[in-house]
Amino acid sequence: MTRRVRYKEPMKRFTVVIEQDPSGKHTLTVPALPGYVACGDTEEDVIELAREGIPFHLSCLAEEGHAPTGGGDARVLSLEIAA
Repeated sequence: MTRRVRYKEPMKRFTVVIEQDPSGKHTLTVPALPGYVACGDTEEDVIELAREGIPFHLSCLAEEGHAPTGGGDARVLSLEIAA
């Protein structure tokens, strides 16, 4: 009996930013992947979309000969500014 071994792709960690607009919709962006946006009704929706969409986005970048701009540590801050 032969045994099949499945090799998993290495995991990559990305910092994501999730925002909720006044209507309650959620948007997820990835600072290391300019142009990537996931939109949904809930935070869970956008996280699931990102889990599916980020690998696809990465494969498209690779096909075009581009690399992600980062993926290292990032800080997300909230600034209060008089406007």
